[in-house]
Amino acid sequence: MKTTAQELQQFIESADSAINREDFDGLMNFYSDDATLVIMPGKTVSGKNNILNAFIAIAEHFNHSLEVTQGEMIVIETGDTALVVANTQLAANRKSDSPFSMNRNANYVFKKLGEGWRCVIDNSYGAELLTKTNVPTLHMVCGKIASGKSTLARQLSDKPKTLLISEDDWLSRLYPGDINTLNDYVRCAAKLRDIMSNHVEQLLRAGNSVVLDFPANTPGTRQWMRDIFNNASVAHCLHYLNVSDKECKLRLRRRNEDGSHRFTTSETEFDTITRYFVAPSLGEGFNVVEA
Repeated sequence: MKTTAQELQQFIESADSAINREDFDGLMNFYSDDATLVIMPGKTVSGKNNILNAFIAIAEHFNHSLEVTQGEMIVIETGDTALVVANTQLAANRKSDSPFSMNRNANYVFKKLGEGWRCVIDNSYGAELLTKTNVPTLHMVCGKIASGKSTLARQLSDKPKTLLISEDDWLSRLYPGDINTLNDYVRCAAKLRDIMSNHVEQLLRAGNSVVLDFPANTPGTRQWMRDIFNNASVAHCLHYLNVSDKECKLRLRRRNEDGSHRFTTSETEFDTITRYFVAPSLGEGFNVVEA
């Protein structure tokens, strides 16, 4: 006999298959009549007709190439209601502006009705909804050298009550001419983190969001950042730039040639530093958005 978790996993996989095939009429069989779908932070629709129209619009937005799959799932059940927390993967290879890929820690609520399980709340964004409102949030960036962390950080900071704190900016001002080797960087960066912990925490406690443009590239550094947002009792979002070594090195050469960055990094140094890079894992428990 199947467990509830097995039933719901197969149920969700069948719904994903309908989305991927764009069988939206069939997809409506997976929803209750009064279900609610989160289209994007701040925008929801309710009822099967509105959900149907939303999925048609979503398919067009992704140029009819959206693929939805599920990773790890946790099912919490009570009576005729179940909460599913799932790692949902979305990809679209024909999106008009650029290929799209993202992991979301989704929340789905199901009720067992006369015909079986039906989805009553479809929130693929999960706790990420908190980071899209005016709730104070610590934004962190993870990615190899020249993956685009600082560019993304500047974009994230272009919002009301959001402050950008750049490691490169502070290091270049505090230690001008002192950082010439990897060991120099490690020593100076450690001192800066020690200084910044309480400063960032106080900014968050004051109701600001902070974009921390420090490389969240190892479990140890991410734990330092976790302590900050936990101590401040605010939301967080870890933005992960999953860019290949080849592409990073190409961008690095361009950056070194045009002198657009405060520090020059050789490919040898890139290889040395990248050996320590650890991508975020589900077990770390961060709200991860793959940029």
